[in-house]
Amino acid sequence: MALAFIGVPSPGESQVDAFREGNDYYQEGRFIEAVHAYRSVLGAGVESAEVHYNLGNAFFKADSLGRAILSWERALALDPGHPDARSNIELARSLTQDVVEPIRTFWLVDAYRWWIQWLPRPLLLTLAALGWLALWVGVVLGILARKRGVRRVASLLAVSGGVVAVLLSVNIAVREFGLGAVERGVVLSKVVPVRSAPTADDNLILFEIHEGTRVRIDERTDQWAEVVLDDGKVGWVEVGTFEVI
Repeated sequence: MALAFIGVPSPGESQVDAFREGNDYYQEGRFIEAVHAYRSVLGAGVESAEVHYNLGNAFFKADSLGRAILSWERALALDPGHPDARSNIELARSLTQDVVEPIRTFWLVDAYRWWIQWLPRPLLLTLAALGWLALWVGVVLGILARKRGVRRVASLLAVSGGVVAVLLSVNIAVREFGLGAVERGVVLSKVVPVRSAPTADDNLILFEIHEGTRVRIDERTDQWAEVVLDDGKVGWVEVGTFEVI
């Protein structure tokens, strides 16, 4: 599993040092120390897909499968196009005890997810900025130009830039504010009984799920959460058995 050596956004010097220290620990095979180093970066308020990605690698090498998947899922939440995090999750899920076959979703839902995850965040921001720039350059040029041909080019530039700017800006807004997103979590306990009601009555156990399984969280009380698996199974689990992505 390859490490990321860059990608800590706007860090202080101490966070950069901790990130590099974590990489050094990882390459030396000191995976627990690497976990502590990467966590110190996150604990300082620095959110980065690359830090979560490296943390997931360290957890995986330290035989903490659930937390590895959780960290890679968080990397994907920050950068949906992160190819290494996605491939690592697919590998790790093949090692989990639960075999969950996702329900086939409506094609519009798949298209929406593809659109949201289409571009990496840095490229998305750059293209959106270029779209707005093209829009305003086209508008100004159209106002100032005297030749009809130039005005046509300016109009085309403004319209094209405006379409790109609006579409990509909406994409950015959906990502940043989590519009339409559902709350998901990853099971961290080795074995978790799933019950038909939020109670500790073992007679109500429907089935069990295991470390590393991803769930959707629908309802929550102080002690219990109603979760839905990707295959549609529903039940209640104790809150402390999973962690939110």
